[in-house]
Amino acid sequence: MMDRAMIKTDSLNTIGECLEQLALAEEGLIAIDGQLLKHDADQAWRKRAENARLTIGQKKRIITARLSVLRHQEKEHNRQMHHTRDSYLIAELREIVTPSSFLRCVHRVETKLEAASE
Repeated sequence: MMDRAMIKTDSLNTIGECLEQLALAEEGLIAIDGQLLKHDADQAWRKRAENARLTIGQKKRIITARLSVLRHQEKEHNRQMHHTRDSYLIAELREIVTPSSFLRCVHRVETKLEAASE
């Protein structure tokens, strides 16, 4: 008989938690598939195993969806942090360099951006 690992989908708050639960779900599916292949069990047992497999598959889809949301949130947070950092950097440069030097830098950056977008 295999040990049951509880797959929790009600409080997935971090990417790490999602990945841990996703691994448990995958291990559960593999274990059930293995037992279904080698057991010559009665129909009632087989039906319970197939239902468990369906339940784990559903939980895996929930975990995958939550993981997608969390990754999107992390990406957006990182984008915002880069934007904030860039804003602080620009403000500091404006105070340190001369206005003409700053404008030359702006022009060079815009030229590079135009070339990169072509």
